[in-house]
Amino acid sequence: MEKSVGLLKETALFQGLSEDQIRKILSISRTVNFKKNDVVMEEGRMGDTMYIILEGEVQVIKTLTMKGVEEDRDGKNKVFTRLSAAQHAVFGEIALLEDSERTATVQALTDCVFYEIKKDDFLRLADSDYELGYRVLLNLARIVSSRLRKVNEDTVKLTTVLSLLLKEN
Repeated sequence: MEKSVGLLKETALFQGLSEDQIRKILSISRTVNFKKNDVVMEEGRMGDTMYIILEGEVQVIKTLTMKGVEEDRDGKNKVFTRLSAAQHAVFGEIALLEDSERTATVQALTDCVFYEIKKDDFLRLADSDYELGYRVLLNLARIVSSRLRKVNEDTVKLTTVLSLLLKEN
């Protein structure tokens, strides 16, 4: 368990938590395994779990077309990033905040082992330990804010390129 405590301390979502608080997180976590090429979560499906990568590597894939505009065909998906245990990566964490569809597909690139945390279990834990809940949600807000900032930067880049292309035509 001490190895797991050390691993979670290195995970951005759990920074600032005490070892006892991390043990509480571990108490609501379960270990799950996925084989190479398994889909861990699928874009558009409802989700209520978050994952912490213990072993292996995954890729995050996003559909590049809007629902109802064009049917998904080869070449309409983009791999946005790869996440690995070496990065202490967490994904699916938005499921801790809201009941919504997954925003991307995550596929195992290797055999993988994850900790899985269910939303209801996390919320019960946060209700019983307000400081733990506050710290995790503050860290989650920082992660979401950072990702939103990157999306905004990417949107400006894409808009600029589109403007330049339209001017040329």
